[in-house]
Amino acid sequence: MSRKPSKLDVVLPRRQSSAFQITTLGVDPSAHAEFQKEALAVAREGAAKFPRLVQAVLNELRVVDPVAILACFASYGLQVRLGHDGREIKALPDISQHHAEILQALLLTLPVTDWGTGVLLPQALHSVLTTVPKLSEAFFAQRIVDSEAIKDDQEKIAVRSLQERIRLHTHGVRNWGYKGDVIKLSVDLYGALDAAMIARHGFGATDVIEIVRAVLAEFERKQGAHWEKVRTIIRASSVKKMAELYYALVPDLVGTAKEFLAGLPGHLTPEMLRPAIMAHMDLRLDQIALFRAAEISRLAGRSEDVVAAVFRALSYKPGALSETNPEYLLLDNPVWDRPGVECGDAFFIPIPQMIFSHIHRVMDNLAREAGLQTRLNERRAAFLEAELEVVFRKALPDAAIRSGVVWKKNGQQFETDLLVTIDRVVVIAEAKSHRLTPQGLRGAPDRIKKHVRDMVLDPSIQSERLEQAILAARSGDPEAVATVKALGIDPDMADRIIRLSVTLDDLSVLSSAEADFKKVGWVPAEHALAPTILVSDLRCVADILDDQLLFLHYLSERAYLQKAYSILADELDYLGLYLATGFNLRQLHDEISLFVPTGMSAPIDRYYMGRDNGIEVPKPTMELRPLFRAILERLTTVKPPGWTLIVDRLPSAFMRRPRGTEGRRKICDEAAP
Repeated sequence: MSRKPSKLDVVLPRRQSSAFQITTLGVDPSAHAEFQKEALAVAREGAAKFPRLVQAVLNELRVVDPVAILACFASYGLQVRLGHDGREIKALPDISQHHAEILQALLLTLPVTDWGTGVLLPQALHSVLTTVPKLSEAFFAQRIVDSEAIKDDQEKIAVRSLQERIRLHTHGVRNWGYKGDVIKLSVDLYGALDAAMIARHGFGATDVIEIVRAVLAEFERKQGAHWEKVRTIIRASSVKKMAELYYALVPDLVGTAKEFLAGLPGHLTPEMLRPAIMAHMDLRLDQIALFRAAEISRLAGRSEDVVAAVFRALSYKPGALSETNPEYLLLDNPVWDRPGVECGDAFFIPIPQMIFSHIHRVMDNLAREAGLQTRLNERRAAFLEAELEVVFRKALPDAAIRSGVVWKKNGQQFETDLLVTIDRVVVIAEAKSHRLTPQGLRGAPDRIKKHVRDMVLDPSIQSERLEQAILAARSGDPEAVATVKALGIDPDMADRIIRLSVTLDDLSVLSSAEADFKKVGWVPAEHALAPTILVSDLRCVADILDDQLLFLHYLSERAYLQKAYSILADELDYLGLYLATGFNLRQLHDEISLFVPTGMSAPIDRYYMGRDNGIEVPKPTMELRPLFRAILERLTTVKPPGWTLIVDRLPSAFMRRPRGTEGRRKICDEAAP
C-alpha cells in the first residue's frame, strides 16, 4: 500500500487487471493501544447486558403466547424468497437461524404454566426481533473481555484464536451442504442402520429423514401460501379491494367484507390498513408450524405410530430446559438434538430445516440411545470412503482409481484410502469420518487439539508418508521403487503429487488455520499440511469444475492457498475465489494479514438453491478467455503426454476481465489490531 490505514480506514486499491474487488480494513499500528482500550470498554459494556437481554426475552414469553412469538420470529426472520435468477431475497437480513434456535431454547426453559397467553401484537414481536440478535452480540463481547486475561501470552493468544474460530462457526454456521445433497447423503449414510434402529426405536433412520423431509416440504408449502395471500391482499389499490381480498382468501373470518368495511373510519387509507391486516395474519403463523401424526403420515407414506414416535424422539416437552444456563445455549443448544416442542397431540416445529442442519448430531444421539454407536462409526467410515471414490470417478473419468490400497515400508504396513493416477499426476486422498464432539464445538482446547490431530494432522501424515515414498522412488531408492511400482505408479511419471484429506464433519474453519496450528505446536513446523475438505463440498467442487484439468488444478493450488495466507472462509468461498481468479493472488501476499474471502460462494449458492427450488440458474464457470478455454477442451480431448500439467500455474492473462463492475467480487482483508 502507498500508505498505512488510519484508525479504521477502508482502502480500495486500484487494480485495473483484477476480476474482483479488494477491500482492506485495518488499524494504524500507532493507534493499536487506543483502539484495543476502546474496543475492550465497548465489549465490557456489551457483555454486561447479556443477563438483562435474556430476562427481556423471557418476560415477553411470559406475557404473550410464546408459540405465536417463535412462529412469527422464525417466519419473518428466516423467510427467504428466490428471484428468477436464484438470488436470495430476505425480509430481515440481520436475523439468522441461530437466533431462532436461541429463542426456541429460551421458550423451553419455561414450564408451560409460565407461558404467556396474551395475543401477539406488533410491539412485542418487534421487541423480540431486536433483542434476540443482541444476545449473540453480548455473548461475543464476553469473548473479547475474556481474551484480555491472556493478552501477553502469544501461545495462549494463538490457542484462543483457534477457539474463537470454532466457536464462531458453531454459533453461526448451519448448512453443511445444499438441501438436495444433504437429504441424499443422509439417506445413503444412515439408511444402512434402519433394521437395527427399528428394533430399538420402532422407526428407522430412513423413516426419520423421510418424515422430516415431508415436514419441511409441507412447512414450506404452507409458508409460501400464507405469504402469497398476504402479498396479494396488501398490494390492493384500495381499502375496499383489500377487504374483499382479505375475506375471499382467508378462511374462518367472522362476518363479511361489507360488514368489515362498515366498521372502518372513512378516512382510512390502504397504507393505514396494511399493518393491521398483517398483524392479524401473523396470528395464523403458529398453525403452520404445528404438525400432527395423521397429517404427516399421509405425506411421508409412514404409519401414524411411526410418525408419532419420530416426533416424540425429536421433541422436548415445555420446561425441559429449565435448569439450563442461558449462556450455554449459544455453543451447545439442546434444540439441535431435539428441534421440536411437544404440545399435546401436536408438535411445534417452527424451524424444520434445523433438523437437516444438525442431522449428524440427531442421528448420533438416536444411535447412541439404541446402542449402535460402534456400528454407526463403522458405517460413517465405510460411507465416506465409498463417497470419496464416487466423487473422484465422476470428476476424473480418465484416471486409474484404487481404494483401500495397502503397502509396506520398512516392514510396516500402511493403507491409503484412495489412490488416483492420471497422466503425470498422483492424488493421495485420506478419509476421516471422526465426529466433532460437543466439547470441541464449544471450543474446549484439549478437544480442539484432539480433533486437529485426528481429523487434520493424522491423515495428512498418512498421505505425506506415501508422497515421500514416491519422491524416494523418483530419486532411485530401490525399495521405494519396488513399493511404488507395486501400487501401479511409474515414479518417473509422477511429476505432481496432490494430497487431500476428506471429512464428514465440517472442519473448514479450522483446516485453514495452518499457521496457528504450527504456532502452538499442534502441527510440526516442518510438516506440509494437506487441505481438509468436507465431502459434500468436494462434491460441489467436482460438479462446478467439471473439466478434469481445472479440478486437478484446484486441488493442487488449494494447498498453497492455505499456506500463503492466514485465511478465514469455507470451501465454497475458496471455490468462488478460484472461479474468479484461478488462485492467482500472489501479488497480494505481502499486503494482507487476515484474508477473509467471504461472499465469494454467492454464484454457487444461487446455482444450487435454484436447482433445489426448480429455478434454472446457469452453472457458475471459471472466467477464462475463449482461447484458453478452447485449449483446455482440446487438451482434454487429445490428452498428449503431460496434458494434466498445462494449468500447473494458471496465468492471469488467461482470465477474462469483466466489463465495468458487473460480476465483480468482494474480498475483505481485516488487519488485526
